[in-house]
Amino acid sequence: GGLTVLKELIASIPHASYVYFGDTARFPYGGKSQDTIIRYSLENSAFLIDQGVELIAVACHTATSLALTTLQNTLKIPVVGVIEPAVEKMVATTKNKQLGVIGTRATIASGMYQKELLKQLPDATITACACPLFVSLIEEQITSPEILRLVIRETLEPLKNKNIDTLLLGCTHYPLLADFIQQEMGSGVQLVNPAKTFTEKLALLQLQKSPQSDSQFFVSDDPERFKAIGEAFLGIPMNSVQ
Repeated sequence: GGLTVLKELIASIPHASYVYFGDTARFPYGGKSQDTIIRYSLENSAFLIDQGVELIAVACHTATSLALTTLQNTLKIPVVGVIEPAVEKMVATTKNKQLGVIGTRATIASGMYQKELLKQLPDATITACACPLFVSLIEEQITSPEILRLVIRETLEPLKNKNIDTLLLGCTHYPLLADFIQQEMGSGVQLVNPAKTFTEKLALLQLQKSPQSDSQFFVSDDPERFKAIGEAFLGIPMNSVQ
């Protein structure tokens, strides 16, 4: 999922040098407890710091929802999560204050988006819907339009007839299903892509130029499978995955 964010970052901030870590051995995070997600996030961050990074982008809604505060209070480098920029975009986009949020079970159960949205729009109506099958569809490379439409239609049923005008794709995998989600929700619903809002936020930080602009890829398991899926996500070849 974080690769949708990385793709936007490379396009928007090409002068930076990126180190990507995908926790493929312990994925998915969406059904795990907060204590476990915090532990994983601290371990992942320690690895990235060992690689010499100067800023960590938490390109995962579940980890942002449940571990961001701990990371920011623990680490000595800046840590940025995906939630705040997406909330700002939703508030700026909605016309009728009828909002929808979709995400993993953990993200929806955390209530993080609902809380942050209501802070800025206390009179908004928010309908949240967990979509546990969406990530599996993408990770297993299910491309049949019939299957995708059926699963999306069944999953998004709780959002229909709610007069929603703005829908947050509250998982960084979901932009890959955006066309099908848009078809199901209709043209009157504006989708908010967290990868784009997150990248816009980081671009404002005016990161220093790196002497060597490149991307390094690390995973905790099965680099060959990750490479095959990752190249489909990014749309560019990955020279190596370690």
